[in-house]
Amino acid sequence: MARSMFPLCVCAIATIIFGHDAAAFAPATINVRSATSSARQFSPFTANNASLESGSRTKSSSSALRMSEKSNLPVFLDPGTKGGAIVLSLILFVIPIIIYQVVTGVFGVDEIEAGRDIGVGFSVITMLLWGSTYIFRVATKDMTYAKQLKDYEDAVIAKRLEELDEDEVQALVEDIEREQF
Repeated sequence: MARSMFPLCVCAIATIIFGHDAAAFAPATINVRSATSSARQFSPFTANNASLESGSRTKSSSSALRMSEKSNLPVFLDPGTKGGAIVLSLILFVIPIIIYQVVTGVFGVDEIEAGRDIGVGFSVITMLLWGSTYIFRVATKDMTYAKQLKDYEDAVIAKRLEELDEDEVQALVEDIEREQF
């Protein structure tokens, strides 16, 4: 059975690495509920995202819109995709092996000592890098709570704007324009 799975695994990895788009790993449509309509189908990977009215965006639709933002990285290097997670895991698995082969083969270091030093060093460096990403996300307020709070605030403002009359909206726009200049 393991032998018959090998071609399938190779094909899956090749598809992930050389795949066309991250959309292959995401659901095709997302149900979005807004204040003005019951439920509609929303595809984050199509160009018709403007069909959502700005006043009726809720927390779920702003989350769906954030999903449509693409990363600048290729799909096989973006850790936010399945392909990126697999490729980066394979890279992190292979790097210590390559370093071990170089240290023992080229420099002639004892194999047990090299394995111990490389294992400890790689683990410490990896944990420090992982910890630094957490500190960076905290410093830039790119945390889940901060995003949820911003989505909630945006939804409250949109709901309040939706409840205003046209005259009040026009007066607010004029006040904002006066403050900007």
